[in-house]
Amino acid sequence: MAPPVSTQARPRIWAIGISRLARAFADLIPAYADRAEFRIVGKGFEAAASAVAREAREGRLDVVVAGGSNGAYLRQHVDVPVVLVKVTGFDVMSALATARRISPRVALVTHASTYAEVDEFVRAFSLSVPAYTYLTEDDAVARVKALKQEGIQVVVGPGLVTDLADRYGLTGVFLYSGNSVRMALEDAIEAARLRRIEATRRDYVNTILAHLNEGVAAVDAEGRIQSFNPAMERFLGTSATAAVGRKLQTLAPNLALEGVMQSGDKELEAIHKLGDKMVVVNRIPIIGEAGTAGAVLTIQDASVIQRVDRNLRSRSRTRPAGVRYSLDDLAGTSAAMTELRELARRYAAVDSTVLIGGESGTGKEVLAQGMHDASPRRAFPFVAVNCAAFPEALLESELFGYEEGAFTGARRGGKAGLFESAHNGTLFLDEVGDMPSALQTRLLRVLQEKQVLPIGGLDAVPVNVRVIAATHRDLTAMVRDGTFRQDLYYRLNILRIEMPPLRERAEDLPELAELLYRRAQERLGLERPQRLPAAARARLGRYRWPGNIRELENVTERIAVLVAGRRLESDALQRELLAAAPELFGDGALPAAERDAEPAAPAARARRSLARVKQSSEVDHIRRVLEECGGDRTAACHILGISPTTLWRRLKAA
Repeated sequence: MAPPVSTQARPRIWAIGISRLARAFADLIPAYADRAEFRIVGKGFEAAASAVAREAREGRLDVVVAGGSNGAYLRQHVDVPVVLVKVTGFDVMSALATARRISPRVALVTHASTYAEVDEFVRAFSLSVPAYTYLTEDDAVARVKALKQEGIQVVVGPGLVTDLADRYGLTGVFLYSGNSVRMALEDAIEAARLRRIEATRRDYVNTILAHLNEGVAAVDAEGRIQSFNPAMERFLGTSATAAVGRKLQTLAPNLALEGVMQSGDKELEAIHKLGDKMVVVNRIPIIGEAGTAGAVLTIQDASVIQRVDRNLRSRSRTRPAGVRYSLDDLAGTSAAMTELRELARRYAAVDSTVLIGGESGTGKEVLAQGMHDASPRRAFPFVAVNCAAFPEALLESELFGYEEGAFTGARRGGKAGLFESAHNGTLFLDEVGDMPSALQTRLLRVLQEKQVLPIGGLDAVPVNVRVIAATHRDLTAMVRDGTFRQDLYYRLNILRIEMPPLRERAEDLPELAELLYRRAQERLGLERPQRLPAAARARLGRYRWPGNIRELENVTERIAVLVAGRRLESDALQRELLAAAPELFGDGALPAAERDAEPAAPAARARRSLARVKQSSEVDHIRRVLEECGGDRTAACHILGISPTTLWRRLKAA
């Protein structure tokens, strides 16, 4: 690629000529000293071309002025513009008139072509002036020697011819007039000005191309590379210096542009493999007024497009809250929790679907977030949805998204579903056992096909999502009852993990209670958090905790609000505790035999899940709390640590 041309200094122009043309340049150049920096070079042909090429490589030359065969040679062998000193018919006739005054034996020798005006002039005045042409210096030498043998005394021609005539004893009359040389110098200055304007534009475009991550190469009508940006250098492993001027087909045959230049049609978004990379290739012909003038090749890294696609998916809807928990947030040193964390870490390393079982409030979402955080997908979204919290139609649009106009009230432009929002990440389906049957079928298809079809859409969207599902229900029993699809159950139940209820890991209760009590005090702004009162600790250990960790968190926060930071006597403390946590003083405590028993083994814990605990005892407790709250369900939910939906569902199941 040619070095940049300076746009600040005066244009640098070489005037190349030997003998008489050099003297003509010397006479006229001083008048242009304020407009350009001229240098007269007394070399010809190969020597002149070598000197020009050297200066051009260093960016120290803008334009060359030369005449005759020398100028024609330079035009074919150098990369800078060459302005020829042009000879007019008037110049030739003037030179012939001068020659005739010296001798009637005159011949005209010009480079490459003759002049029609001269032929007419010679015929009109019945003059005998033979005219000859030459192409190379050897041709000129041979012609001058032949003219001398023929008795010619005066030779009219350019500088090379007149110098040869003088060398062989003839008289040479210089063909170029001062006006022709002056016009050539003017043209050279203008050519340099236009070249610098073009160079400025080219540098501007190259600067833009240099900052693109997309590889760009442009070729001319012959398929030779004219532009080659740094990104393309990286894609093809070739420097711009080595690429420019070569045919693209020889550099990268699979990316050749001859096809689009012949057809005139664009080829967009073609997939190719370059080395170990998959790339997206665009081929675009450049059509000018005279036809195809070249073509442009662009290359994009497919992995970059995938990242952009992920960003678009995630920004097409309100971004879900980020992951707040890791597996280390599953507090507890009991054997049950130690085994749980170890199993969760093994599950996190793979992409298989996970089904989390366990009672409400045991921390199933904390476990799901922890597995996502420990997985290779942690840099991508974690999206959670409670399948029991939405009506069927709304849950369908949330999960799968919809196209514009899919239904009345559909958002303009449509909406991406949660599967798309979780692309490359994790989708957590909480309370999956409460998913309506119709949506179970759609969910099964997405899990099988790895594609999601938005409501009202025609084209399925590929998704790469790891699904973690959770439920407090006995899905096996639901499959037997026909309320949950068997094939979906098998698709979800690839990896199974059970969250133990709080009552089955009683040894963790003191640590958990102190942790949650301290966090509650921190939220209240207490500078020096205190330990949980001993009277409360004793009561906590005798309670069944049907609401598990969620209920424990609610109870410790109530105690913190009423007790923390106050100095209370024993009786006053008991009254405050009774007001803060009346459930701890009711008949929901564990029987002594169960309370003092050894912690259950993992298999026993699995058998004693919530689905296997008698529903009557749980419902009786809920009803007692409702009675104590005067039928106020909101207050009862707050005490029990469950949602109104769960309360309604438990009472309905009874």
